[in-house]
Amino acid sequence: MEMMKAVVYEKPGRANASIKEIPRPVCGDNDVLIKVMACGICKPAESSHDRTGSLLGVYPAVPGHEFSGIAVEVGKNVRHVKVGDRVTADNGVQCGTCHYCQIGLPTMCENFKSQGHNLQGGFAQYVLCKAEKVYAFSDKISFDSACLCELLNCALSCVDNAELKYGDNVAIIGCGSSGSLIAQLIKHSCAGRVVALDLLASKLDRVSKLGIETILVDPNDYDKHENVLKEMFPHGLDVIIDAAGDDGPMVERMMRLLAPRGRFVMYSFFYNEPKTVKVEPGLMIRKGLKITSAPLQMYRFRDCISILEQRKVDPESVISCVYPLDKYFEALDRVMHDAEVLKVIIHPND
Repeated sequence: MEMMKAVVYEKPGRANASIKEIPRPVCGDNDVLIKVMACGICKPAESSHDRTGSLLGVYPAVPGHEFSGIAVEVGKNVRHVKVGDRVTADNGVQCGTCHYCQIGLPTMCENFKSQGHNLQGGFAQYVLCKAEKVYAFSDKISFDSACLCELLNCALSCVDNAELKYGDNVAIIGCGSSGSLIAQLIKHSCAGRVVALDLLASKLDRVSKLGIETILVDPNDYDKHENVLKEMFPHGLDVIIDAAGDDGPMVERMMRLLAPRGRFVMYSFFYNEPKTVKVEPGLMIRKGLKITSAPLQMYRFRDCISILEQRKVDPESVISCVYPLDKYFEALDRVMHDAEVLKVIIHPND
């Protein structure tokens, strides 16, 4: 039995985690075995394993759902990928037979599985994927860039659900890795002006260099950024996207800055209290506003690869640093506790 190195949580919590040798997956007829060259740390997912456990987690668990690498074994029924191809993979796996799968809503699958949660993830030297979930990409894209496809897929769902119209004025709350990618996608869309808001000047500097207008938020005085927005957009914003997920009062106040028929897109989960947001029905009805979300989607990885190949987003703008697998927990601590850090990449075979 061939072995490989991986991050393993025997149970939820750091005390139950280690980097250890486990059996290398065996490639089936409809599978692709990938040598993992890069895997991104997703703060919400990986911190959940490290604390109380992932919502989808089945333990023991190998985390990591944002990965890319090299196809080293290919099942006999696989035609679209060959050994040696540079590949990434959609981490979500649907059953195909439940009610939601059969009506074309695979992300609502009643038996949904996800690599890095209840299937082995990418913080390992090798990961086994269903062939239909594997996408090849050219050497125009680095492995570090390609492992952003999963996050870019989520960001693309946000843009799709914003229902952008030509000339729409858009504000994005939060310039973390997701917020930055969303801002870049919208900058290259049919939108008019695009402005990004954040508490940290360092994050705003990154998106400002990409030609996106920015506003620094003072957490002790919301009037400051609101007055700037009112001056920039006296008739209101057509779309506001919450890519921060930490500040209920700010979200509630920002909704008042929407223009008639405006859309507010809830992209991020709330990680700190409050976990609810108050909505003013009168405001919603008078202005005809819409609150929507950015649900998980599948089958857009080819578009994400195309976006990267066309340089419609700059991967380097969201990648803060790279660590080897042996320093996974050091890297995770940095992601969890350093507000300046965006995306951190692990190289399992470095």
